[in-house]
Order: sequence, then C-alpha cells, then structure tokens
Amino acid sequence: GRVSYNLSMEEFPLSAGIYPIIFLVKGDHTIASCNLFLLPPHTEAVVLSIDGALTSNFSLSGRDMKLRNGVIEVARLWQDLGYLIIYITGRPDIQKEYIT
Repeated sequence: GRVSYNLSMEEFPLSAGIYPIIFLVKGDHTIASCNLFLLPPHTEAVVLSIDGALTSNFSLSGRDMKLRNGVIEVARLWQDLGYLIIYITGRPDIQKEYIT
C-alpha cells in the first residue's frame, strides 16, 4: 500500500535530522517502520536504489551481494560533485548491518 501525509512546518516545527516513523495497522496491530530524513534547504542529493539498480542479485544473508559494474565510480562521481548520496532499499532488517 501507500501512505502520504503533508507535514506542516507550523504543526511540526522540525529541524534537519533523522526522525523515526512507525505506522500501526489498527486492525491487527502490525507495524511498519521507516525513517524520515529532513535535509537542510537547498541540499542537492542523488537517490540510489540498492535493490536491482546497484546490486544484481538478492541474498537474504546480505553477504553475497554482487554490485553492478561501475556503481561505485558513479556514486563517487556524484559525491565528488558535492551531492549527498542517499541509498534506499526494501530489503528486510536482517540485512541492515551489511548494507549501512
């Protein structure tokens, strides 16, 4: 599913930072968690997807990930140009320690 919410800076006067978000399903009380990254104004960033774009395979252990050719060089190029690199993934939490 999808969720959208418009944050009002008057209602939530947040400064730049990382904010944990937890969604609760009222019916069965399951949760989904994520992080909201609030960047300073005028921050230039490049968003790179780990799943399928940077890696060519999926491994539940996270130990056997194969990077596509050239992805390290591309990420370094954007970083050298002054962009903030943001990596996103839909991989399970079990891999968090291997990809952060």
